[in-house]
Amino acid sequence: MVSTGKKIGYGVGGLVVVAGAAWALLATTSNNTSTSKAVDVGAFKGDYKNSKSATKNGSLSVSYPGNASDPVSFAGYTEFAQWSAAQEQLDPAGKNTLFFTDENGKATNNGPAKMTVDKTAKTVTITLRNDLKWSDGKNVTAQDVLFSLQTLATNKVASGNFTQSYTEIKGLSEYQEGKVKDISGIKLNDGQDGKKLTVSYKKLPAAVDWGDGVPAYALPYHDLKNVKSKDLATSEKVTKTPLSFGPFKVASVSSDSTVRYVKNSDYWGKTPKLSTITYYVNQDQTKLENDLSKQKFDIVTEAPSTLWKDGSNRPVLSKYDNAKGYAATGYYKSGYWELYFNLGHLNSKTSENIQDRQTPLQDVNVRKAVGYAQNVGDVVKKYGNGLRVTVDTLVSKNQSKKMFYDKSVVGYQKKASGDIKKAGSLLEKSGYKKDSAGYYAKDGKRLSLVYLARSGNTTSEAEAKAYIEAWKKSGIEVKLYQDKLVDPSTWQSIVLDGNNNNWDITDGGWSEGTIPTFDQLWSKSAPYNFGHVVSTDLTKNLSDTQNASSEASLVKNIKQFQKLVVDEQAYTIPTFTNIRVQLVNGRVTGWTTDFEQQQNDLYAQLGVSQSKPVTSGNPRK
Repeated sequence: MVSTGKKIGYGVGGLVVVAGAAWALLATTSNNTSTSKAVDVGAFKGDYKNSKSATKNGSLSVSYPGNASDPVSFAGYTEFAQWSAAQEQLDPAGKNTLFFTDENGKATNNGPAKMTVDKTAKTVTITLRNDLKWSDGKNVTAQDVLFSLQTLATNKVASGNFTQSYTEIKGLSEYQEGKVKDISGIKLNDGQDGKKLTVSYKKLPAAVDWGDGVPAYALPYHDLKNVKSKDLATSEKVTKTPLSFGPFKVASVSSDSTVRYVKNSDYWGKTPKLSTITYYVNQDQTKLENDLSKQKFDIVTEAPSTLWKDGSNRPVLSKYDNAKGYAATGYYKSGYWELYFNLGHLNSKTSENIQDRQTPLQDVNVRKAVGYAQNVGDVVKKYGNGLRVTVDTLVSKNQSKKMFYDKSVVGYQKKASGDIKKAGSLLEKSGYKKDSAGYYAKDGKRLSLVYLARSGNTTSEAEAKAYIEAWKKSGIEVKLYQDKLVDPSTWQSIVLDGNNNNWDITDGGWSEGTIPTFDQLWSKSAPYNFGHVVSTDLTKNLSDTQNASSEASLVKNIKQFQKLVVDEQAYTIPTFTNIRVQLVNGRVTGWTTDFEQQQNDLYAQLGVSQSKPVTSGNPRK
């Protein structure tokens, strides 16, 4: 047995931007026929249909815009991918995930593996396809699925992607703690080289039908078994020569983490139309416009909102909106941004959050006042370039989340410029009065807060200053942390430290898993509980959600969570979500933003209709 090391909290090497207990099913690879359809969002259509046929063995170039301030190294396998750019760069290889998802994010049985749930026995049986092979020709086995779970549970880097629902597997916690050598709740039905394993639970996760708590990855044990746990994430077997059971496999990785994929001849599904894919994570977004003018990329998977237009509202990337050889598509991102309040600390010995900080923000009226005073709508309109939308709750507007979205949540964004009157009324209700400078104070002490704001975008400073000015107009004094914006790496170290009392409010952005449960971000033991919020009602809700005995009960509890955390207690202030816009060259075939195909088999279906990119005109005409 390979040494997987011991659990180190939820050891984090980079900021995970994924939320939701079923994160394991965020993306999969399949060859199913989609029954849902792409949804148009705002001015953007959800798909682009090139009527021409795909050529044989075409080549495709893809770019995901990253940031120079948070450089991303190729992760090789999903377990070690902690930045969104690193996760998305694995898409052509299928991210070594086992299950397809339907239009609501539920796991289906027509992909690399199927699962059978026995709610009476509290077991899930996973059966791998007989023809499921790694790209070196070796079978994907039950041992590979077990090895992935062991790695997620104990490896320092991979544990950042471990979700609390896995601890419902019998013996998993004891294995994490080093008390036992094996996970008692995992049975390899036909041995290590077999295709079936049964997972036994102390309690079945409520969202098990979405894959919550279900081992949903595979790591090639035969290839990695001799690599020590501490070296896995950085070993060449992971970062240079990873294996795949998706439609494409890694051929090479350059020094700038550009990955060249080639067709995987051992792929179980329908033969991909493309021969090669080159996937760039463009660390310098300022070069993107020039690259597009030369048709360097066939697909830009996300056009940065800050580059859609410049500060004077002049077109930048928007010049390629159904023009200059490109078609633009869009959909609501499965995620959101929110404003956090620092209410406590993380106990380093017990790895538990404690809501005990001495701060005016312990008063729910103060938190609500801060939320109502913030001028998110104005900032979104001025700096979002039409690609941001204000939000009221902590479930996204993505089409796959419609059954969980609570329309009754009021939120704080009804007035674009902020609601000064309501903010003032709440503060006065808590005993605050304005001082001679126009700021609210209580017991001789001014309400003064420190804003931990991040750099990273060209408009970051302007946005932070706009928020500070709005708070000032409402009588709330807010100052920047150390009088400046902090870079993303510094921000990450501060919030994950869990014991920094020098900030009061900060922004966080998250992508969702297939089901928006919140243990990973809000439980007492969650390292991403940035506000260190702990309350009886919250703990009960999270527990009730995990103990839900039916789909209706699950949905009800998720909606109650939204009301509790946002409207009732204002533990956080939802601010905005993004419309994700893609630019697709006119030669690309098979492109769509349909949720099922995006999650399941998009790269297997993509092709090109000619050898060179389209250089002019609107491809839709």
